[in-house]
Amino acid sequence: MKTRELNLRDLGGIPLPEGNGFLPAGRYLRSGKLSVLRKDECEKLCQRYHIGCVIDLRTPIEAEEFPDPLPDGVEYVSIPLLKDKAVGITHETGSDPMTVLRKMRKNPEQIMELMPDFKKLYIDIVTSEDGKRQLDKVVNKLRRNEQDGICTLFHCTAGKDRTGIVTMALLKSYGISNHEIVKDYLITNHNAFWPTIKKCLVVAIFTRNWSVVKAAYHAFMADKELIETAIRYYDQTR
Repeated sequence: MKTRELNLRDLGGIPLPEGNGFLPAGRYLRSGKLSVLRKDECEKLCQRYHIGCVIDLRTPIEAEEFPDPLPDGVEYVSIPLLKDKAVGITHETGSDPMTVLRKMRKNPEQIMELMPDFKKLYIDIVTSEDGKRQLDKVVNKLRRNEQDGICTLFHCTAGKDRTGIVTMALLKSYGISNHEIVKDYLITNHNAFWPTIKKCLVVAIFTRNWSVVKAAYHAFMADKELIETAIRYYDQTR
């Protein structure tokens, strides 16, 4: 099973507040896009974890270009957290970071201009009316499924930014501490480290520009400051 490639993990076992036990195992799975799996691999994944529902946080275009190869009987729910494509966040054709790099490798300054303001994106998702509405929709669906005994997997593309923000909101709904939220968020770096190093080597070969390499590294890795910013703004608007 491509657990590391999927950035897949079960949220079960995270401590609930006031010594009230732990988040139930086998109910909430977070991951990256399932399109990296063959249909038979996806079926085995769903069987292994008894997945009954998949929530896709990607834009409709992302989902159409890289569809989840789900087996029959698994509910598919699309709840996009972003309306528009964003290089480094969404991965529609043309906005994938490596595609942009290949097209603009002779103009590294243009690559830097296309890099998104990740901090602003995180803040917008948790404070804009549309972002808050979509976040609430995801969390409510997750909580309802858990009450019905349904295991739900939710994902974006890399399972880092949009998935990380949804995980934050879900854990907040249980009153789980900020420390545990940040701790889970940073597990992504364990899964992403070596793939990111390989991508950064390609960036270095293409651009020979250290600033672009550093920007690419930060784009692919989970940044503690980003989730802490999201938590702070989320708390202020609730």
